[in-house]
Amino acid sequence: MNFLAPLAALPAPLPTPKSGFIVNPALNPAVGTGEGIPILQLFLTNFITLALGAAGVITFFMLLAGGIQYITAGGDKERTQNASKRITHALIGLVIVFSIFAIIYIAETLFGISIREFTIPIIN
Repeated sequence: MNFLAPLAALPAPLPTPKSGFIVNPALNPAVGTGEGIPILQLFLTNFITLALGAAGVITFFMLLAGGIQYITAGGDKERTQNASKRITHALIGLVIVFSIFAIIYIAETLFGISIREFTIPIIN
């Protein structure tokens, strides 16, 4: 019976739902079923959060690219000016992204509303 010992290390099969629906265990249950208004609300909430986060990351990498471009300019006046413009534009973008974050959080705190979470009213 020792030859069956490696089989004990195999993962157990996933239970199948009794309702007849196919379930993907890799999906987060917070995502929902994809039906109606709740999934649209969740999509818009996640889209705003993702867009602001991506804008911050892109701005950081543009700042990094401008710094590398400035370092590798080698004293060339035109390349140095281009790098300085890129750094300036990246910093302006970073200020804009952080300002948007700040405005959203200040508005949520002052007015008691949740801008990042949508509630779409249902018409009866």
